[in-house]
Amino acid sequence: MKSIVKLTKPIAWMGVVGVLIMSCSQALQVSYDYDSSVNLKQFKTFKVEAEHKTEQDPLLGSDLNRRRLGDAVVEVMEAKGYKLDNQSPEIVVRFMTDVKDRQQVRSNNMYSPYMWWYGGGNNISTYNYQESRFILNIYQSSNDKMIWQGWASGKVKAPTKREDRDTMVKNTMADILRTFPQATLDTYSRK
Repeated sequence: MKSIVKLTKPIAWMGVVGVLIMSCSQALQVSYDYDSSVNLKQFKTFKVEAEHKTEQDPLLGSDLNRRRLGDAVVEVMEAKGYKLDNQSPEIVVRFMTDVKDRQQVRSNNMYSPYMWWYGGGNNISTYNYQESRFILNIYQSSNDKMIWQGWASGKVKAPTKREDRDTMVKNTMADILRTFPQATLDTYSRK
């Protein structure tokens, strides 16, 4: 009996810690696509700007969030070994955000052999929510051709503290750019 209690305690604690970690994380799905004909490892310099071709969401695309997104992308790209060059970059990282209204339909089937007696049936409920998307498009600056695209989408609960917002945006950009290759070693050569 004591051995079962000793075994059950750590498992229970791991379950509690797992639930806490899951409840603190954002529910964002991250994905990417790229042009397989382009060697993404050849680039060393970049610049960051907001996407030109689309309207930004008034809240997520505000000037405050645009600066926050731009700073986060610069920080993540530099951590990957790329050098910021606003004059003649090899790639341009453009970002955009949007929010879509979504609806989730839930069904609770209550059919049973006794439904004629208890009056069972099918209960349907709807849940309305907003889905946010953070999109990074990377263009080759020599021909303005998109060579890589990454995005994160899902329900985002806006943090109340500025530090938390900065951290959330930086972590989201790092998650999106996780699959973008590191800069090659000769990026670190001195000029």
